[in-house]
Amino acid sequence: MNKTDELRIDPDEIRNLLFENADKGYIHPTHKEDMLRYHYLKQGDMRAVEEAYRTMDDSMQGKLSMDPLRNAKYLFVVSTALASRFVVEAGVPLETAYAISDLYIQRADVQESIGEVRNLLKGLYRTYVDEVNKVKKKNALSKSVVLCLNYIDSHFNEKITVDELAAYVKLNPRYLTTLFKKEMGRTITEYISNMRVEVAQSLLARTDYTYAQIAYSLSFCSQSHFSKVFREHTGYTPREYRTKFYDINISK
Repeated sequence: MNKTDELRIDPDEIRNLLFENADKGYIHPTHKEDMLRYHYLKQGDMRAVEEAYRTMDDSMQGKLSMDPLRNAKYLFVVSTALASRFVVEAGVPLETAYAISDLYIQRADVQESIGEVRNLLKGLYRTYVDEVNKVKKKNALSKSVVLCLNYIDSHFNEKITVDELAAYVKLNPRYLTTLFKKEMGRTITEYISNMRVEVAQSLLARTDYTYAQIAYSLSFCSQSHFSKVFREHTGYTPREYRTKFYDINISK
């Protein structure tokens, strides 16, 4: 017998597990039932969140570990990996989908209860639903605004002017300003400012960068200006936000 044969599961083990499941009255969900959450997910439907949570119940899943908490974490990883593939099919950029998957799996790894793991799955699915809906919204936008959004995504940590964006998309600055506000519901300046604040929130909660480092890395003209804008958007000063939301597990 070679080493490959030694690693194979004996057919008797498979039959024994089938017998054990039948004896306990356990039947895996049908493929249609199992795929429902992914169908909702691809549609950007929040029903995916509760459906994913429901399918984490012990009665709905197989046993991947004899340890209940480890079993919940394994199931979380499986569900996350599959979900990432479906949101990519829905148009979410591959690197974005995988980055979200990696971050949530890292967070699941340090949870200390089954309930925390299950609730984390809700967070993952909410995040993915939001990303799918962002894609759907982008698809309904004009080409010029989509180009602006893509440019801002790549240069939000640099100084960006309306004239610069207008030149990039080859439109009159005044016309671009009107078009962007009409389609996005906010001005270009407001959009960029909001995006920088969202990144700052993540940096404050997950890193040890100083307030000055965060301010200048996101192209705020000064730390005081950063603090003013951050408070206008969140209701917190950067210090208050870090004190309340700093996540020691993620920062490690």
